[in-house]
Amino acid sequence: MSTKCLIVLCCVVVVALARPNDKYTDKYDNLNIQEILENKRLLKAYVDCVLGQGKCSPDGKELKEHLQEAIETGCEKCTEAQEKGAYTAIEYLIKNELDIWRQLAAKFDPEGKWRKTYEDRARANGIVIPEMRHFILLSVLALVALSLAEEEKEKKEEKAEEKYTDRFDDINFEEILANRRLLVPYLKCVLDKGRCTPEGKELKVHIQDAMQTACAKCTDKQKVGARRVVNHIREKEQEYWEELLSKYDPKGEYKSIYEPFLAGKE
Repeated sequence: MSTKCLIVLCCVVVVALARPNDKYTDKYDNLNIQEILENKRLLKAYVDCVLGQGKCSPDGKELKEHLQEAIETGCEKCTEAQEKGAYTAIEYLIKNELDIWRQLAAKFDPEGKWRKTYEDRARANGIVIPEMRHFILLSVLALVALSLAEEEKEKKEEKAEEKYTDRFDDINFEEILANRRLLVPYLKCVLDKGRCTPEGKELKVHIQDAMQTACAKCTDKQKVGARRVVNHIREKEQEYWEELLSKYDPKGEYKSIYEPFLAGKE
């Protein structure tokens, strides 16, 4: 065999042996890229993996290992399926998950050398990409909106905490008012002249505050019940009413507060 033929043969062998190694493994080429992209939970797992913020599945580990090189070489060693999947993923992220795209670009292309190429391709395919200053503005507005929403939520929670317990709201106060034998023990309880049931004890704890605030912390049911019960006591149990005033508003300081409340509609 001539020297020339031997050189040609060696070159062919080298090319044949080298070609498979020039490509990334096709072991995961059957993965459904679209399904992953459209599933927030799956997508986040892969993103956390390549950003070094979470555990990696075997295919995630393979992606993480070659992602930097693939970005820098335009997916030169990708199989046909991988190249197609890569551009599908990039364009999906740019269009639907821009924040994730920015995070990936910041980690794997901090100087923006290759990002422009991919974004220009996405623009050529009709994908609108907001300028960075617009993106920053939108991010700030989103943070402000989240902050306001959280503040509003906290206010609602605080307001809910300011209400008296509704544990006894289902008590039939009409039945109590219709039976003096049931009513008097409650009156004696709040006047410190008798024992208290659990609901009587709760009433006793809040009765002065309710008088001073026109039942501001009462639930709607409690407001209806308070008007009905107090007006009944004033009309039918005047002696006890005088004792209640003597104990909880001896100087008549709160009369201008609770009288309009009691006169209100149920």
